[in-house]
Amino acid sequence: MSQCRILSCSALVLAMLAGIPPVTAIAQASRKPFTAQVETELWSFNPERFDGSSVHFSPDKKYFVVYCERGRLDINRPEDSLRFYRAADVENFLNQQKQALPPAPVWVVNLSNGKVGPNIEGSSYRWLPDSSGVAFLERTAEGNQRLVIADLKSKRLAPLTSENETVKSFDIRDRSRYVYTAASLETERMLAQDDERSPLIVGTGKWAAKLLLPENEVVKRLLSHRKYHLWAVIGGQRFEAKHDGAPFDDVGDLDFALSPDGLSLATTLPVPEVPKSWETLYPPPSEHFGRIQAGRGTARQYVRIGLKTGAVQPLTGAPIGMNGGWYAYGETAWTSDGKTILLPDTYIKREDEAPSRACVAVVDLSAGTANCVEILKNRSEDGFHRIWAVDITPDGQRVAVRYGDLMPTERTQYRRSPNGSWQVERHIEGNRAIGNNGLEVTGKQSMNDPPLLVASKGEISRVIWDPNPQLNNVELGEAIVYTWKDHDGREVKGGLYKPVHYKQGQRYPLVIQTHGFVATDLFMPSGTGFPNEFAARQLAAAGFLVLQADDLENECMASDSTREGPCAASTYEAAAKHLVADGLADPDKIGLIGFSRSCFYVMEALTRTSYPFKAALIGDGIVYGYMEFMVDPSPGKVEPEIGVAPFGEGLQKWHELSPTFNLDKVKTPLMVVAHGPASVNDMWEPYAGLYSLKKPVDLVMLKTNEHVITNPVERVASQTLSVEWFRFWMQDYENPDPAKAEQYKRWRELKKMQSENEHASSAKAPTN
Repeated sequence: MSQCRILSCSALVLAMLAGIPPVTAIAQASRKPFTAQVETELWSFNPERFDGSSVHFSPDKKYFVVYCERGRLDINRPEDSLRFYRAADVENFLNQQKQALPPAPVWVVNLSNGKVGPNIEGSSYRWLPDSSGVAFLERTAEGNQRLVIADLKSKRLAPLTSENETVKSFDIRDRSRYVYTAASLETERMLAQDDERSPLIVGTGKWAAKLLLPENEVVKRLLSHRKYHLWAVIGGQRFEAKHDGAPFDDVGDLDFALSPDGLSLATTLPVPEVPKSWETLYPPPSEHFGRIQAGRGTARQYVRIGLKTGAVQPLTGAPIGMNGGWYAYGETAWTSDGKTILLPDTYIKREDEAPSRACVAVVDLSAGTANCVEILKNRSEDGFHRIWAVDITPDGQRVAVRYGDLMPTERTQYRRSPNGSWQVERHIEGNRAIGNNGLEVTGKQSMNDPPLLVASKGEISRVIWDPNPQLNNVELGEAIVYTWKDHDGREVKGGLYKPVHYKQGQRYPLVIQTHGFVATDLFMPSGTGFPNEFAARQLAAAGFLVLQADDLENECMASDSTREGPCAASTYEAAAKHLVADGLADPDKIGLIGFSRSCFYVMEALTRTSYPFKAALIGDGIVYGYMEFMVDPSPGKVEPEIGVAPFGEGLQKWHELSPTFNLDKVKTPLMVVAHGPASVNDMWEPYAGLYSLKKPVDLVMLKTNEHVITNPVERVASQTLSVEWFRFWMQDYENPDPAKAEQYKRWRELKKMQSENEHASSAKAPTN
């Protein structure tokens, strides 16, 4: 009877008849469902850096640091962590018996300074060249960023910048040689006080939200007077770098590399006057991206800034690749002798004045030359890959180009030949942090495997740290890679999350999540790197089939910008039909979730396709509506997705292409989720239009100013709302929590409205 106290006797009998051992059946029955609370509190290794790694060895390879993050519901704050390990301790652990305990970190820095994150800017942290500590940008309690060093010897955080300035980017050689961009908060306060003393506010040329929501944090941040000036510390002396007496206030953020002697900065600056010849010398991958335009401030270029003199030296005599529609991510880097600079994404001026493509390039300062390491390719060309990171060895003889689909998973290593050109030396798979003596450390994870910190050496591989042991008691279900073809015959991939206790041959309600399929080698329970409205494993725990779809954003944009929306929408319709044809999805219960840009795609699916989606939800995004256009009076503004301004003959184009001019075609109940008051501005039009048309629509505003939500309570609220919305429409389920009574009272009225609309539509339908 003791077993029956844990598992009902009838359930135990059924389990035994199914061939499941009693102990296994009991363990399965006692496992908890995956919830928003569970997901929010998970430690995550999801990398913020372009190099795709959350583990980085010190330059001397004696230590490595692990960056991770989680939400803490007990204090309603996100928490970021840097865990420092001694490499020798890990090697000893690998050499011991399996019963030995994993080594503890020598130091753990945990920060939870405010209600929103990140507390540690994940893309910023870097080892000091002497391996004595790690520098990073710390978010203060007031929401600003300051430069600090996590000092390994003292086990303390040492601030390098004042709390009266907020730092945007930096590079550092040691505690007495570093450079950064910062905005003076004191200057901003003085300017704000001047605005407050004025009896009027000039609205001409301003975003409408500036007048309607002057105290909103998002509006303040987007429309502030903030300018980030360039500051340097050389020999312990701090000064502002200036050019001809004027401050540098528009240097690049990612392209920000301090020379080994601390006297020069490699970065990007606007080109003072772009010559007409650049329009043909530096073409884009396709006409869709538009050509570089002649004129003042229309392109940027890589430069070398003398910090003490303010002298500016162009490095390639050509624009950066991004200005022409070519993209290769990575950080600018110097060789140890300060004579060579690696640039991740730039055109190079050719001696024969012929048009060229952007490339990963190396500049030899002594010779005054620039050579391409790898030429960038068009998406339609064989051998195309997305470059995420680039590295150069200290001696400048080798360059590694790291690439992959949505994060680096492979690398090509190039070697400099005697004539200065670059030749492929070898290809390397994987993206592991490598130390001395063959020690490798990685945050091992996959779609179905929660992250583990794993160390390997030779044939030995062992777990150093399991950050989420609580998942041993949680039912996760299974996710697989699913492929289908869109209406144009293009193959599309997605992550298919199966319902917990999935049964082959049974059809399930399906929710299609948008905004791209991230990767198969990351554990992302929400389905994406944007855990707001998306909730894949939570929906799967409630009995849903969930497809995290690649919406082919780049492919859809590349051919014709006005086809972007319909192209993306067609991938969802094709996915739904494919899953129905495969016998997996219930054709009468298909839902859609959109966020940010994919709100536009979801609205396109609801207004352009005839597919009978059962329910839909959009959160904090754009829909390319008339109101969105009008509240931002930028001169000459034209949305490329429409192609013209909504006036005169152009208005007919808007009637044809803008979803909000076609809301009368929507037959699907829609949840509209705004992230704070400023977000309501963008989300209002689809809500107000459907509401006036007496179509089932609900508007909810989360009490947050974040686009990608990091606050634990708001994140739980957002994901829970998604699950409850789709369960209501597709499973007839209502949460019995009394606090939800008003919500369901509102939704029952919407369901009644939907029923009446369907009845009226059926009555109007022609009969044969």
